Amino acid sequence: MSGRLAEKVALVTGAGGGIGRETCRVFAAEGALVVAVDINEDSCRETVTQIEADRPGTVICVTADVASGEDCLAMVAAAEETFGRLDVLFNNAGIMDPADGDAVETSLETWNRTLAINLTGVFLGCKAGVPALLRAGGGSI
Repeated sequence: MSGRLAEKVALVTGAGGGIGRETCRVFAAEGALVVAVDINEDSCRETVTQIEADRPGTVICVTADVASGEDCLAMVAAAEETFGRLDVLFNNAGIMDPADGDAVETSLETWNRTLAINLTGVFLGCKAGVPALLRAGGGSI
């Protein structure tokens, strides 16, 4: 297959919907082998089903919580075990918790959960993914 991402291995977090799902679809259309990652297995599998309708065997679903270092290591390992390497890492997962209002009303628990996913998740994704990108000879984050 030809395309800008032909045969590149791309890992996308937050792949169960929105920007993540559409990114997976575009990456696959551009020839990438896609590792769709989401905390919600059902929505992740729905993304895979949509892509496999056009490009069977080019996408896998990995269930992971980006706020977990172990899960981030596992998602990168799945990319390398399934497709042999990692070329693109898109740390897309993020939340806008409905309980997150203003500084007076937002609980510390909600604040910490938001930071864990939106900030720490990117750090942990890079911490796990950068060594794999280097093993592949470089790549994009």
